[in-house]
Amino acid sequence: MKKYFVLFLFVFMFLTSCTGPQGDTGLTGTEGPAGPEQPGIYYIRLFQNNIYSSSYTGQVQAALFNGYGGPYYTDASNPVNLGLSDVGGVYRAIFKFDLSALPLSKVIVDKAELIIKTNSASYGGGAQDVTIHKITEPWVEFEVGWENSSNTSQWTSGGGDFSSNTITPDAYSRDILPDSTITIELDPGVVLSWLTNPLTNYGLLMKTTVESSTANYSEIYSGGAATETNRPLLKVWYYTRE
Repeated sequence: MKKYFVLFLFVFMFLTSCTGPQGDTGLTGTEGPAGPEQPGIYYIRLFQNNIYSSSYTGQVQAALFNGYGGPYYTDASNPVNLGLSDVGGVYRAIFKFDLSALPLSKVIVDKAELIIKTNSASYGGGAQDVTIHKITEPWVEFEVGWENSSNTSQWTSGGGDFSSNTITPDAYSRDILPDSTITIELDPGVVLSWLTNPLTNYGLLMKTTVESSTANYSEIYSGGAATETNRPLLKVWYYTRE
């Protein structure tokens, strides 16, 4: 026992003798920039018929065909035509997503993306230089056409009423190529307007920049496509505010 006490005393004296006096406190460093303030909880919501969620069926679409004023698109399982095929006639594609599952107010949309898929049907290598626009008047699926927005209403201008400005952040056009998955970034401000004013959520329109070009055509899978994962998908990143 005496041996262990001597060993303990030796270790204690060794440790205390190795500890020197505390030095002066150094200068405080420069304070870094404040981090970004988060306005609330951050969410990502996805909208795709029968996938996000399994009960969601709020995405609709149509193809406007200038060879026929009435409804050309009458079956949700069919693809949506876009551009000019080799047989002539211009097609424009329109899509709309019901966003009523999101809050109507106290929301800041940070980012939004539309993801579409195309089948193998094409002319001229696909629809070239496609621009995306905000539709400014209501329309009804299976009733809408080049001249008519529904069975009882007409567009102000043939081919749909839409803003001349594109609703992509950098005002760019896209090539909608066959057998492809295409991600299109949308203007967050436009998506926010669909949330805060749901009665004016008329969706978006796609058109080729030069509609007189021959063989400039693609087909986009619809919200009723047999393979569910081929259906259009809208992703919305947003904050909630207090």
